[in-house]
Amino acid sequence: MISQPIRLEGQYFDGNQPIAVRAVLAFEGQEAILTVSQISERYFSQRLSVSPRIGGADRFINLPNGAQVQCSHHVILDSLPQESLSEGPVAWLEERWGVALIGVAIIAAILLVGYFYGLPAAAKHVTSRIPIKTEQTLGRQALDWLDNNKWFKPTTLEKDKQERIRNGFDVLRSDLPFKDRYRLEFRDSTFMGPNAMALPGGTIVITDDMVKAAESQEEVLAILAHEIGHVELRHSLRSILQNSAVAVVAATVTSDAASLSIAVAGLPVLLAQTKYSREFETEADDYAFKLLKKRNYSPAAFASIMERLAEKQEGKKRSLSFISTHPVTEDRVKRARAAAQQ
Repeated sequence: MISQPIRLEGQYFDGNQPIAVRAVLAFEGQEAILTVSQISERYFSQRLSVSPRIGGADRFINLPNGAQVQCSHHVILDSLPQESLSEGPVAWLEERWGVALIGVAIIAAILLVGYFYGLPAAAKHVTSRIPIKTEQTLGRQALDWLDNNKWFKPTTLEKDKQERIRNGFDVLRSDLPFKDRYRLEFRDSTFMGPNAMALPGGTIVITDDMVKAAESQEEVLAILAHEIGHVELRHSLRSILQNSAVAVVAATVTSDAASLSIAVAGLPVLLAQTKYSREFETEADDYAFKLLKKRNYSPAAFASIMERLAEKQEGKKRSLSFISTHPVTEDRVKRARAAAQQ
């Protein structure tokens, strides 16, 4: 029961028209008296309900007839029936910046741990259960898109050079788990320069400029061995799954479904521009070094062509070359030379 009359001024909404009317809601004893214009109505206070308290925002008092009164917060509103039973704890949390900051920090930590550890583990688990045949279809579609949109042009390499490289490539893949799934494609591309990429399902593309940049077939095969590593370890699909998961989370957080559609529509471009994580690159390097030594080639060939490409790239305009899409570090070159001496 309210011992002293209390008057709250606010806006009245009748529930039928989106037009507010000035109103006064007075509390006396166990009654609430609403005055709108020259009309007054009485309600039992405990039949009203009040919207949750959110900072200093106005609150809404719900009347039994479906109408509402919007007014500033007053302590009396906390004594009325509340729409949400959790209003007290929520309001308590909202008023404490320290608690909010701790909550944000915890959420950020969870997201970071999920991104760096949980997401890669989940992508690897899911990828192992997707048939390589399904992945092949995706790779063919991506290559067709890149061809049709002029990212690539037909190769100008001599037939005999292509044949020699294909023969060496066949030796590299001869006893690998996905040996029957590989397609080696030669393409010319002024846009991408000296480059090579592994598309999902075993399609490997190497550009004419990359072949011309090599000083020996062994260097070409070293590059192809690296791309084979990406295929055998299924890095393309794992990268797609991880990036897609990030897009889904971003679309959920921002309520922007268009961002997810754009990510899916731009998949071929994503594959062309992919910068694998340092972990993926290290895995592909190590796989390539072992494969090269198994086939009686030296991993030093990989170090040589990487160093030469890096030197040519210095000072030039940034492009989608092998150097930009496969970051070169001194550590990678050192590991290649170390593997050659083992």
